[in-house]
Amino acid sequence: MSQVSGPLTKTVASGEMICAAGEKSSDLFIIHSGKLLVFVTDGTKVTPLAYLNAGEYMGELSFFDHEPRSAHVVCVEDATLVQIPVSEVNKQFPPWLVTIAHSVTKKIRHSSNLIREKGIRKKNVETMKPLSIEEQRKFYQSLQTYLDSNPLIKEEISH
Repeated sequence: MSQVSGPLTKTVASGEMICAAGEKSSDLFIIHSGKLLVFVTDGTKVTPLAYLNAGEYMGELSFFDHEPRSAHVVCVEDATLVQIPVSEVNKQFPPWLVTIAHSVTKKIRHSSNLIREKGIRKKNVETMKPLSIEEQRKFYQSLQTYLDSNPLIKEEISH
């Protein structure tokens, strides 16, 4: 894979948090290399939602609707990310496309909340493998370290 560098390139080490649920950041990240884990917590229980790899992106909901992050994201394999500032939305996209993206994002958030509240039952569907207790502890500790080192984000999330 080719190297990427520049002012919008972010190198992230395994175990490092990218963002936390409730955080009021809205930049989009394209994964150039590495692997990320998207997860939610219930107390100290860590539930994995998705693994993201090179060529995928994260933060698209907040990028378009400017709402707080909906999940935590941690790096699980050293990664290089390309950060697209939210300020680029109005510069790069026509207003009609931003309106559509905002509407689609609203529907996705609504569906996600329904699933979170009511659960989902499907037959013969392969789900994500649960994390071991050790993995849960590791990712929960990464989240706590991130929040402790970012008091403003910790305050955002608690409100």
